[in-house]
Amino acid sequence: MSFRKKAQNIRPSLRAILILWQEEFSFKVLALCGMVTLLLSYLLHISRFEFIIVILTVGVVLAVEALNTAIEELCDHVTPEEHFRIGKIKDIGSGASLLVLTAALIIGLIIFIPHLLPLP
Repeated sequence: MSFRKKAQNIRPSLRAILILWQEEFSFKVLALCGMVTLLLSYLLHISRFEFIIVILTVGVVLAVEALNTAIEELCDHVTPEEHFRIGKIKDIGSGASLLVLTAALIIGLIIFIPHLLPLP
């Protein structure tokens, strides 16, 4: 497969990220929080290992939010009206996002508190 063909294969992925940014408020908020977190990481001179953990954590949060949005979009397409099972599926997707966000918050606290409040 040529490089040009491989490069064209990434277009739908980039389009999806643009759609998420334009249409999904929660994705935009999380992406901005991720950017602030990366900037804070740079300003606080965290270790390379900590920086890798931060990058992975931000990436996982955004990816899970994107997957949750995809699940919600699919559910709305299949059954636009209220349905118990569709509601349950959406709630489970939302719960997955909350679990990852909670883990990300804990990871952030573990990494950043020592840099913000140096121990004597």
